[in-house]
Amino acid sequence: MRIGLIDVDSHNMSNFALMKISAFHKAKGDNVEWVNHFNSYDKIYKSKIFTFTPDNNHYVDCHDINKGGTGYDIHSCLPPEIDSCTELDYSLYQNNLYSIQFFSRGCIRACPFCLVHKKEGKIRPVTPTNLNPNGKHIEVLDNNFFANPEWRSAVEWLSPLC
Repeated sequence: MRIGLIDVDSHNMSNFALMKISAFHKAKGDNVEWVNHFNSYDKIYKSKIFTFTPDNNHYVDCHDINKGGTGYDIHSCLPPEIDSCTELDYSLYQNNLYSIQFFSRGCIRACPFCLVHKKEGKIRPVTPTNLNPNGKHIEVLDNNFFANPEWRSAVEWLSPLC
């Protein structure tokens, strides 16, 4: 299959969901690339993190376009078979010389200005993903690292890397 990706926000930061999607499809032998509007695709994934980002509505030759991310719908989620994947395709963002890591998702608070609790629910541990082979450091993106009931194991996971 030919898979096209669109990072609608394109704010020069790695898109965690698109890296999972790419790794999942490449593991199945699919061809994955950033959308080129001159090509046709079997499936396209558009990801939009921020609600304030305008949508990318350029014509693309594809009948199966999947829009996801909080910018489209706060309740959107990756399919379970992709979400459970622990591989990230860092080759999508070759200029980013860091790794992204989550040890938990969700939040212990429900601040009225924040979407995390509404989207992800209460805090819960998650399995760490692979690291960027070209990474110089790790960016841990947990909302409240020490509220994670398994924060000690996260520290143990990180310790050999320091």
